[in-house]
Amino acid sequence: MVGICFLTGIVAYGGGRYCFGVFIKPMTEALGWTRTQISLGATINLVCYAAASPIVGRMLDTLGIRRTVLVGVNIVGFGLCALYFTQSLWMFYFLYGVAAALGVNMVGRIPQATIVANWFVKRRGLMMGITALSIGVGTTVMAPTANAVLQSLGWQSAFLFLGALFFVFIFLPVAFLVKGKGTPEDRGFGPDGAPPAEMDPDGGSAPGENRPTLDGWTARDALKTAALWGIFIAMGLSYMADYIVLFHGVPCFQDRGLPPAAATSILAFATLVSCFGRIGFGWLADRIDMRICMGLMFGIQIAACPFVMIGGADATMLYLFAGLWGIGYGALSTIMPAVSSQYFGRLQFGTIYGFVTMATVIGGAVGSTLGGWIYDVMGNYDAAWYACIVMWAAAGITVFTVVKRPDHKPVEPGGLGGKR
Repeated sequence: MVGICFLTGIVAYGGGRYCFGVFIKPMTEALGWTRTQISLGATINLVCYAAASPIVGRMLDTLGIRRTVLVGVNIVGFGLCALYFTQSLWMFYFLYGVAAALGVNMVGRIPQATIVANWFVKRRGLMMGITALSIGVGTTVMAPTANAVLQSLGWQSAFLFLGALFFVFIFLPVAFLVKGKGTPEDRGFGPDGAPPAEMDPDGGSAPGENRPTLDGWTARDALKTAALWGIFIAMGLSYMADYIVLFHGVPCFQDRGLPPAAATSILAFATLVSCFGRIGFGWLADRIDMRICMGLMFGIQIAACPFVMIGGADATMLYLFAGLWGIGYGALSTIMPAVSSQYFGRLQFGTIYGFVTMATVIGGAVGSTLGGWIYDVMGNYDAAWYACIVMWAAAGITVFTVVKRPDHKPVEPGGLGGKR
């Protein structure tokens, strides 16, 4: 199941989202659209992805992983293939902005995290990290692959190629290897391969603060807790700051006099280093209090900021910034589902994590816009770095004051939810 998750992450995010940039220039030249018009498609994609997240999570909890993912593959696969025929903006906005966003959501990180939450307890954090690693790998592999196809066969054929990947590398493995709803119980055993009779009804065998709840919370009950709203706020703030870096880091470095290739390589280095954050914090999440993990994650990113604030055009200082920030940024994609599953269990994890995802995507959308606004008003990005520090500090304060594991008697498997 981890292998399926890893393959899915590579194709879904590498092929369905993060290689979008390679299509901008050839599509503007071929169709006569402006870059603003094409970029609006990416904005629509982000908004639709956020709006669909709770719905996709609910589908995973009710219909199961197998049905949800197979439907999602058809939506995004046929949507990308249909872009071969696009000649109008409205068609592009619908196919890429709406269909691709919904389809990627249905096969992407929320199903990944749901599978891990269902199949693992003792090593859940580490498995979250390993599956999150696929997003970085996909970004590294798929963009140059799509560009190679585009240069050889054209942008339309490149979209066909990406659509076909979804059917070959996601549809077929899920259709033939995932049974029932995709839970370990569908194969006759519990998480970690334990017989169902050996499962701890209170949620796993690990003692202490980090003992995960297997069947604890309904989404309705979870939404009534301060802890979940604290997670929304903390993760949303972190993504707000992270998207300032992602969207405006390269132009900031270029404004300081770095060549485009050098500026891009710094951000690429951060993406590479983020892999260590995904795995390392996954390992750590299985061993220490989750709030300490989150505090360290935000603290590392705050510690990175002085290097970019005083570094000017010094490549060494900027690479130090990228290395530290990349570790914290990579940790986020592991910690988000890990804390959600640890605090609220498996029962309706998909729905709960869908709401968490929606909060973070909204934060990212605000951050990318805020960074541009700061530049337009101030004429530089100096204030943006101070804003990032404030956001990560506020996220850390929220974690230690609000995000406390709630007391709740777990709902029995098959239960209707609610406190008893």
